[in-house]
Amino acid sequence: MFKNKKWLLLLIVLFPSAFWLILETGTINSRKLPHYGPKFLIGNDTSFYSIGNINLETVSTTSIEQKLYDTVNYPILALTFIKEKYLKENYRLDGLIDYASHQKEDIDKIPFLLIYPKPDSLTEKLFNLKDSLKITLKNIEQCYFKNSKFDSINFAYFKEKPIYIDFSFIILIDKKRNIRGYYDGRYTAEIKRLLQEYKHLRIKEEKNLMVNENEIKTKK
Repeated sequence: MFKNKKWLLLLIVLFPSAFWLILETGTINSRKLPHYGPKFLIGNDTSFYSIGNINLETVSTTSIEQKLYDTVNYPILALTFIKEKYLKENYRLDGLIDYASHQKEDIDKIPFLLIYPKPDSLTEKLFNLKDSLKITLKNIEQCYFKNSKFDSINFAYFKEKPIYIDFSFIILIDKKRNIRGYYDGRYTAEIKRLLQEYKHLRIKEEKNLMVNENEIKTKK
């Protein structure tokens, strides 16, 4: 009985380390996923660009703002900004449309926001992007931002972006709200890469949570 307890204790101690070793030597390594945006030096440490609180106007019954900043329930998020002139250019999200139509089981777990301009005039009719794209998945939600301020919020998510990245690309943000990836929504291969990197970041967060819980139990 005593030997069994020793083995159990050893497994509890070693499992997180072994799990992390396998994870970090895999095809997708979270340390190799870039941090986009400006970088700042604080002493000898690097501080990565993080998205601050930005007020979004929504017409959803759920709080999209809460999803955007609730890092406990929504530690990883994907989102894309669609400019007014691109609203009817569905081809810009062909890859996402294809996954949402034919590979729902792969993409229906990732929280996803479609953000586009809301007319400043109250007399103008709101455009329904999800209907236009024929996307019915509940995890993919749409929200609106004032047309007059849309460019400024859009720019905040692409600050110091690489030149080849367009402002309508899909963005992946992690629990610290650092920008970890940009993806061209026109291509299914890019959506596949988004899903792989999303899953990897989620596993990393679950690993960190597991290690923290084990440390708390050990202290008790």
